[in-house]
Amino acid sequence: MAVGWGILALMAFHLLPMLCSALAWQRLVKSHWHGSLWAFLRARWIREHVADLLPVAQVGGEVVGARMLTLDGLDPALALASVIVDLTLETTTQIVFTLMGIGVLAAQVHTQGLLVWVTLGAGIGAALVGAFFWVQRQGLFAWLESQLKSITEKGGIWRSLGRLDGLHDSIQSLYAYRGQLATASTFHLACWLLDAGETWLALYFMGHTVSVMDALLLESLGQAIRGAAFIIPGQLGVQEGGYMVLGEAIGLAPGVGLTLSLLKRVRSLLIGLPALACWQFIESKTLLAQHRDS
Repeated sequence: MAVGWGILALMAFHLLPMLCSALAWQRLVKSHWHGSLWAFLRARWIREHVADLLPVAQVGGEVVGARMLTLDGLDPALALASVIVDLTLETTTQIVFTLMGIGVLAAQVHTQGLLVWVTLGAGIGAALVGAFFWVQRQGLFAWLESQLKSITEKGGIWRSLGRLDGLHDSIQSLYAYRGQLATASTFHLACWLLDAGETWLALYFMGHTVSVMDALLLESLGQAIRGAAFIIPGQLGVQEGGYMVLGEAIGLAPGVGLTLSLLKRVRSLLIGLPALACWQFIESKTLLAQHRDS
């Protein structure tokens, strides 16, 4: 209630990290497809909030995001490949962001126990990302393609899965452009830093002015906790508990951390519900067009 109309400022500010994410995605496929920034921004808007607001874990949002690009004309295999590589870069830069937060936390001598657990979690996360990158390069998706082909040979509703032929080759072709990978990674890191700015702004509207470094600590480690609980829809409860514990580490009362989490959820709802409505409108429009053609 104290934030009042400040929620509109938070919604407007959130467009900045969303734009950075869209730019990262666009730059990643620049050599393969010249889609408009609006196409990627819309896909990112829907992708992000399907993952946040629906019980589909993280995977559902990525699949829907890829589909949005296919409806704009991108090859389905390349669309899904772009999501896989984009997610890899996003998670890799999140680890860098988490390490920044750990550096700030290390200065808090009274939180050494928390520091040990956070560092351990970051190490496990880095190992998992490295393993995911390795299996991509070693042909995991080539093996999945072969399994899909055997399924699609049965016909019926499984036939549409055959459209993903070439997924492995598309992933490898995206990794071949090192300059585009570096540019996309830079945009993703900027996105994480802007998220810390949003946390600072939210606390400011709540009447709690903290330093930029404390805001970075809250957001970087809070996002790391969210990422570890990706299997839980919306990370319900996990996000709240994480901000309460981390808030205490910088001298905020547990209630402030809880309120910060709830404020972020309100912002997500206000931006995300129109995204879900837009997604359904696009799907309905596509279905009607297919019906007319048939």
